[in-house]
Amino acid sequence: MPTFLVIKSSTVVDTIRGANPSALTAAVRKAANDTSGPGASSAAFQSKGRTLGSSSQPSRAVGESPFAGLQNLLVGNGGFSDMLVRFVALYVISLFAFNGYKAAEESAFNVKAR
Repeated sequence: MPTFLVIKSSTVVDTIRGANPSALTAAVRKAANDTSGPGASSAAFQSKGRTLGSSSQPSRAVGESPFAGLQNLLVGNGGFSDMLVRFVALYVISLFAFNGYKAAEESAFNVKAR
């Protein structure tokens, strides 16, 4: 049996048991109205949110360019440029060391050392 818990400030405010769409909708609306009070200007509610993805189209931030994934692939952490810099750095470190394998393992550019 599905059970939905509405949690506010680490306390369970409401519990909905079973597949009851009207009770779930009412609980969500009540929780949304509770957060729209004077102290609800939390940073968590200031973002634009994310779109839901599917098997053919992954989720992304609202208003984000469709080419942002390509940009992250090229220049982001773990992207192509990051891998190229790590490869060259590990190659140079192991080239000029007496024990190249140990030097590469202890290098700051080693991905496994993180």
